[in-house]
Amino acid sequence: MPACPHPKSPRKLSSFVAVGVVVISLYHPSARAAITLTNAEQIRELSAIEATSSLPVQLQGVMSTEAGPNGSLAFVLADSTAGIYILGPTNLPFQIRRGDLLAVDGVTAPGEFAPIAVAKTIRILGKSPVPTPLKVTFDQMIAGNLDGQSVELSGVVRSWEPITAANEFGKWHMELAVEGGKLTVGSNGEHPPELQPDAEVRVEGVCFYQVNDKRQVLSPTVLISRDTPVILLKPAPANPFDVPVRSVASLLQFSPNADYRHRVHVCGVVVYQQPPVGIWIRDETSGLLVQTRQQAELNPGDGIDVVGYPLYGSETPILEDCIFKRLDPGPAPAPVALTDLNQAFNHEEALVSIDALLTEVQPILEGWSFTLEKNGTAFKAILPRPLQERARGPWSPGSQVRITGICSLISDDSRPVISGVWRPHAFQILLRSPDDLAVIVPPPWWTPRHIVFLFALITGISLVAATIVMITSRLRLREQAARRATAEAEFSAILSERNRMAREIHDTLAQGLAATSVQLMLAKKNINGGPNPLRHHLDTAQQLVRQSLNEARNSIWNMRSHILESNDLEGAVGTVLKHFCEGTGVETSMEHLGNPQRFAPVVENNLLRIAQEAISNALKHSHAKKIAVKLEFSEKQFRLIVLDDGTGFDPGASPDPADPGGGFGLVGMRERATELKGDLKVSSDPVKGTEVILTIPLAGEPAIL
Repeated sequence: MPACPHPKSPRKLSSFVAVGVVVISLYHPSARAAITLTNAEQIRELSAIEATSSLPVQLQGVMSTEAGPNGSLAFVLADSTAGIYILGPTNLPFQIRRGDLLAVDGVTAPGEFAPIAVAKTIRILGKSPVPTPLKVTFDQMIAGNLDGQSVELSGVVRSWEPITAANEFGKWHMELAVEGGKLTVGSNGEHPPELQPDAEVRVEGVCFYQVNDKRQVLSPTVLISRDTPVILLKPAPANPFDVPVRSVASLLQFSPNADYRHRVHVCGVVVYQQPPVGIWIRDETSGLLVQTRQQAELNPGDGIDVVGYPLYGSETPILEDCIFKRLDPGPAPAPVALTDLNQAFNHEEALVSIDALLTEVQPILEGWSFTLEKNGTAFKAILPRPLQERARGPWSPGSQVRITGICSLISDDSRPVISGVWRPHAFQILLRSPDDLAVIVPPPWWTPRHIVFLFALITGISLVAATIVMITSRLRLREQAARRATAEAEFSAILSERNRMAREIHDTLAQGLAATSVQLMLAKKNINGGPNPLRHHLDTAQQLVRQSLNEARNSIWNMRSHILESNDLEGAVGTVLKHFCEGTGVETSMEHLGNPQRFAPVVENNLLRIAQEAISNALKHSHAKKIAVKLEFSEKQFRLIVLDDGTGFDPGASPDPADPGGGFGLVGMRERATELKGDLKVSSDPVKGTEVILTIPLAGEPAIL
């Protein structure tokens, strides 16, 4: 556990002083002039918010380097405590140089990374030695606490180029490979001609940082004063291609004297070129990715001579900052056909081909991503395509395809290996063009997409059909309702007319017959002692009148519908059975099965008339002693059964025209059954009696009229 800083340490006291200055400056502006920051370290101790308060500063130190973009006055002032960035006035009447001893009066400012001072006045006091630079490493610089400090370090030049932007500092800059990493070094002086890539140098300058808008360190940089030379420790080879040629497979292998800070030399054949990513080449041992800024178009099969810097930490060898020469062209390399995916791990950065099943196609930022499967193992392929050219090709999941491209291995960063052999867990294929993904067998029609489409189509058709059926049913129900209303209106009219006729018969014919019967009876009483033939004729006339009166009353009963107006079908049939058999000595029974329900008036009236006719026939003609009526209700049909134990008759015999009652009303019963679209069965036996069964469907027209 680190020790806590001593409360009286100089750094802590400096912090207390800075905080006190901020508090006084905020609440007592008149006291600002009384407290002044007098050294660089006091300014560096301020936070960005504290430095924003424009605290007064009076500094004295030596200029270590100019540090502003072209056209501005900015420099680093170093005193005995540290170095600090100074932003000077633009109208300074004299020029200051490295080694000048300066007196600076100004105020603090937050700067872009560390606090700085904005000079109001600058005076030259003389000359003074520049502080000795700190010998540092890349790891020390990346920590971010060396801003504005003089540093010294050695390294190998990777590349250099002139600065052309007017708002950047210096005339040229270079990439320098140092212990622990790479950094950018810029200079305001002239570029030494001997300072070429692969030279070993030592530089002295001031450390600054590239930062983001959150004031966080991205990378360190070093600025060299125009008066400070770059020390050449080892010149670069006169001809970089004079370095001995190495095989690709030998790169980064163990060697007790290897120095991979310098360039290596390889030769090979171009497999694929993808600006600005690089060039894939291959020699007889392995494949390699070459990264270069050199502009030249190469074709597969071209020989190539390359020198570049090996990249440490990559899964497979990569050469950076390369230069190359084109050699004699040759045939384009043929891809290595892989029959087993495990073979891919032995052909890194090589041109390979694989037959596989295409399972998914997705657009990505840089082009297209393909998911493929072979022998149950999935892998990826990438086709780089500019956004404006990213038209989809004839690629459909489910296709059997042959892909051709560069095989790249993928590491598993979540499982770091401390030492030993790193074994890649996956790979992906970099496709060179859309032609590298060729369809061998198109997908079957029964793809998930087509199945979903077919399901949606069937669902849509079903919904349309259901809608049509529903509309048709509603129309049919409306039509049936209209027909029912019409039938009921007609039936009501018929019943009204029958009731009227029944009343007329009752009030005229029946009353007349009753009166005639009374007169005949009085005539018989008044002819006491009269001749027997006359008495016989009067008895016959009275019997005929009574019979006619009974027929008239039956007709009146048949015509009136009040029985159904006040009862359901079961109650109406029971009333008829009771009315017909009352006083006759015939034993009756009435029962129902199922759930009774009401039918349309026309249906109930016909059913009642059929039951009435069957009961009347049993009484008049069969001499029955027992009559049983059953009503059977079910979901699909209704059944009326009338049983008697009479003498029976022949249902198939034709009615006798001379006998008015000889037809037993069967013709009328069958006509009513036909009207109901039902089935009427009549069976009769002299011993067993007669059975009348009427069955009507409830799913058809009659049940819903």
